[in-house]
Amino acid sequence: MTQRLSAFLLLGLVLVSCTPVGMLVTAGTTAGSMAMEERGLDGAASDYSLKADIIAKWAGADLTFASDLTVIVYNGNAMVTGSVETEEQRAQAIALVWLVEGVKDVYNEILLKKESDMQDFAYDTWISAKLYTATTFDPQLMEINYKYSIQGGVVYVTGMAQSPAELNRFIRHAKSMPYVRKVVSHVQIKPRKSMFKEQPKTANAK
Repeated sequence: MTQRLSAFLLLGLVLVSCTPVGMLVTAGTTAGSMAMEERGLDGAASDYSLKADIIAKWAGADLTFASDLTVIVYNGNAMVTGSVETEEQRAQAIALVWLVEGVKDVYNEILLKKESDMQDFAYDTWISAKLYTATTFDPQLMEINYKYSIQGGVVYVTGMAQSPAELNRFIRHAKSMPYVRKVVSHVQIKPRKSMFKEQPKTANAK
């Protein structure tokens, strides 16, 4: 199963690099790096498959504004960012995400263009590069488990944190960046395993 998933992912990386669906994967994404994530290779493959299905839904509905949207799926939860012209477009895009089988939850972070200033988006690429550098070289942070999108100076992040302290560390990095207005987190905290073994229940237990 793992070998099939690896082959699927590697083939997908080659194919999408030659098509508009190249937004399916980000720079530096490899089967090896995904295997190191908290969700594992199988989980990452499932999430990328859901992402492909979402983009296919948008394409099938001929949503011309979908090119202004970004979707990140982590553990079945879809975070959608970007900007559209109308409330109807925002509702249509999100409704189609909910139609994709396997999507557990949808985080609607789509902005209306009339509510934002184009100047707000001027530094997004710069913020993304600086944040990537800062978090990647932080030895106390597993940056590979954080997936984020910057829109209008706002950092939208999802993924899996090892602890609340680690998540706060990521947020501090983001907030320390010039031109970052705020951080919106949909990051899950990794459940802690109990150090005590659960006692087996007996027939007389109530």
